[in-house]
Amino acid sequence: MTPTELGFPDLERLRRVLVAIRDMQVASLSKYYDASVKGFAHKLNEKKLSKASTATCVGSLLATRRWDHPRSSPPPWAGTAFELARLLLMSEWKSAELPLDNVFTTAFILECVTDLGTTLPPNTIEADATCAARVAAATDILQKGVADGSASIQGYPPTAYVTQLVVRTLAKRGALDDSTRERVRKWARYEIANQITLLAAESAASDIFQLAYATMLVAKLTDAPAMTPDDARLIRVALEALFAKQLQDGSWPRSRPLFHYPGIGSAYCYEYEMLVQLLQTFQERREPERLLPFLGHLRRSADELPRIAFRLDQHSNGWSSGHHPQLAGPESWSTASVFHFAHALDRLLAEAIRKNIFEYLDIVYSPPTEPSTDPATFAPDFLDGRVWTDDKTALPLKDTVFDSFVRPLADHVREVRSGGQIPETVATSAIFFGPPGTSKTELSDKIAKYIGWPRLTVDPSHIVRIGLDLVQTEANKLFGMLSVAEEIVVLLDEFDELVRERGVSSEVLSRFLTTAMLPKLATIRKRRRIVFIIATNHIETFDIAISRPGRFDLILQIMPPTADAKLAYWTATRDHLLDDLKIPRDFVEKHIEGLTYEEFKLIEPKLRAASADDALKILAAQHTRSTLQMPHVVTEDSTKTWHDISVEQRSRVRLP
Repeated sequence: MTPTELGFPDLERLRRVLVAIRDMQVASLSKYYDASVKGFAHKLNEKKLSKASTATCVGSLLATRRWDHPRSSPPPWAGTAFELARLLLMSEWKSAELPLDNVFTTAFILECVTDLGTTLPPNTIEADATCAARVAAATDILQKGVADGSASIQGYPPTAYVTQLVVRTLAKRGALDDSTRERVRKWARYEIANQITLLAAESAASDIFQLAYATMLVAKLTDAPAMTPDDARLIRVALEALFAKQLQDGSWPRSRPLFHYPGIGSAYCYEYEMLVQLLQTFQERREPERLLPFLGHLRRSADELPRIAFRLDQHSNGWSSGHHPQLAGPESWSTASVFHFAHALDRLLAEAIRKNIFEYLDIVYSPPTEPSTDPATFAPDFLDGRVWTDDKTALPLKDTVFDSFVRPLADHVREVRSGGQIPETVATSAIFFGPPGTSKTELSDKIAKYIGWPRLTVDPSHIVRIGLDLVQTEANKLFGMLSVAEEIVVLLDEFDELVRERGVSSEVLSRFLTTAMLPKLATIRKRRRIVFIIATNHIETFDIAISRPGRFDLILQIMPPTADAKLAYWTATRDHLLDDLKIPRDFVEKHIEGLTYEEFKLIEPKLRAASADDALKILAAQHTRSTLQMPHVVTEDSTKTWHDISVEQRSRVRLP
């Protein structure tokens, strides 16, 4: 089932389900936390630290940004990262009567310590000599445990679950060497083929969870450039086989036992824990499209959660793995896995919503990429202009846009990817105004490319395509979709006639769009997960309700490139005019200063081949008929040149 088949209303409804679940996370997991043992218990009202449960709860809270970022009062574990990491490292690495230093418990502890370290200054844990020694010991145990290409425990056959746990922990620490990676990858590829064969034969020996975790291993351990068509097909077929076996209640047939807890019983795979790792694997690979065809199946798993929840109180729920019927009630680790799943599925849902919006507007979609970190890569071929401030200071356009808008965004876009938002101190919206042809649209494209987000250009045709009588309906729908979108640079282009003063314009289109835009702009600004830009020629007639402070963070005039920028770009033409023809530089600058990029590009080949007399005529003629010098109808009774209009517009400039 594709995102398109699901439909935008279905995506919205699923997101509401996930939000309702996620909002209970801190309150729910707090019931398993006991400050006296400095960690999480397995069951409610226990006073015993469970290492594996604590690791799962910590991983869930960190992934969902709820460890040290509460919405209201600090959670009980706030500020305990180092203390908890040290406690886990100094403890005996065994749990539920499993052997000492077993790879299962050791992997959970080392992964938890590694995750906790991300909340502390770099190398805080390793700076403690005792902790560093224990980290090295745990790493050695895991490296030896997976050295043959797979991991097992208690003499049970090697399992993809334990192997994936060990591998992901070592990978987080950069402690997985290339030879081990390749051995694990080969073993996992064999397991995928083996399980697909057993499933096709309807063998009782098949294990759908073994298939799932083996698929994750192959995906994780195959770098994108090395991913062959056969690898891609293998992963696709494995995913198809996995979801084909999903039951109607969103679960899967139970796995074979992973190992045996002497005091409790056999350990099995848990579907929501498996789904967390599956979703994270392809999220980390920046390949969410591999899971989008199965969004309907994932929705089935999400829809089941409210029906199988234990109601702890008005603000908290719990879930049980169902592995040990003699232990009644919910468990902390399975509850944490559910919250982690809701978050991970929401990240996939964000991709589905993005793709759905682009498909709705019939615009080619490319997923987000990594933001640039090198200022030199911002708009390198964009010719620079000037920005005039209130005190009549001329600032370089590119530096102004980069320093006040682009760089702060690039520093924080990864927070949106992980489910957060751009801080309120960072500008997320802008109005670019200026004469026609000054590359306002191109500048928005440069911004989008630098921060790594796809640009969605919306023009009036998208609003009126179903008829003028349904403009308000269409505008409400479109801006409603944008209000829940993430990681998009939205450009409203050529909307001058649609956002003019409501008292001036009698266009029904203008009134409808403005009415639809304003409430949604407030929602978009509050969520702070997309960048919103309006490109316009006529800022002077903009509806004040749209351009007032609080609606847009940056209002910037975009003028033609400076004469210096043009001459520096077209060096051969510059040398010919100034050196060969001896035309005074001030004359050349005066006549090309106001030319747009396209206007100068049009005459540049002629100037490069012209004589002195012809060059003077070409420059004078193009200057006279340039956009800035041409008269523009302001009202029925008056006209002004774009140059004069631009001077008057300067007062509208507003920097963050």
